[in-house]
Amino acid sequence: MNNKNCSKSSSVHKTGFLSNKKGFELSATVIVLLVITIVIFMGSLFFLKKFFSGAEEIKGEIERSTQEQIENLLRSGDLVAIPINKKTVKKGNGAVFGLGIRNVGAQKTFTVVSGFHKAFEIDGKTEIPADPWYINDNWLLYSEGPYRLDSNELKLVPVSVTAGHAIDDLGTSTETGTYIFNVCVFKGDVAIDCDLEAFSTMGFPDELYSKKVYQMLVEVP
Repeated sequence: MNNKNCSKSSSVHKTGFLSNKKGFELSATVIVLLVITIVIFMGSLFFLKKFFSGAEEIKGEIERSTQEQIENLLRSGDLVAIPINKKTVKKGNGAVFGLGIRNVGAQKTFTVVSGFHKAFEIDGKTEIPADPWYINDNWLLYSEGPYRLDSNELKLVPVSVTAGHAIDDLGTSTETGTYIFNVCVFKGDVAIDCDLEAFSTMGFPDELYSKKVYQMLVEVP
């Protein structure tokens, strides 16, 4: 009987050993899989970080390039500059135009005013009946200022235009064509509409810096 008990005890001990061995093997497998998963995850993070860092660098280069163009134009004598005034923008997307101002003389305050002018179909002749008030409220985004500049100080003002899906409150679909926006830079903290047609009839106001109305063209394909 003692031999039976001893044999039984040995069998139980052996079974327990095998069970522990399998458990150890299972744990080792889980650990290996976990390590592999972590390595893959860290590698993915590395490549994602590298990709987005590259994208940010490209974006930064574009911004610096635009700023350099503006500064070159202003330093060469221009009072106001928009080096890139035409961009193609798909419906639902936006574009940012860079506007530069150079102050000549004593310290002055400037106000930027932009507004929708006209829109034309692809032929460049047929006018698109877009609502100026709707376009200004829903497509245009920028800061008027006022901007206080010291003598010979330069100022970069971003003007964002989003090509909306509609051109009026009725929801009329945006047509393919060119949408034109006027841009004015006024001396002082003023509230004057940037109206090219009115200025052409009545003359440019004294507050209009450089006595010129600039334009941004958004081509919607």
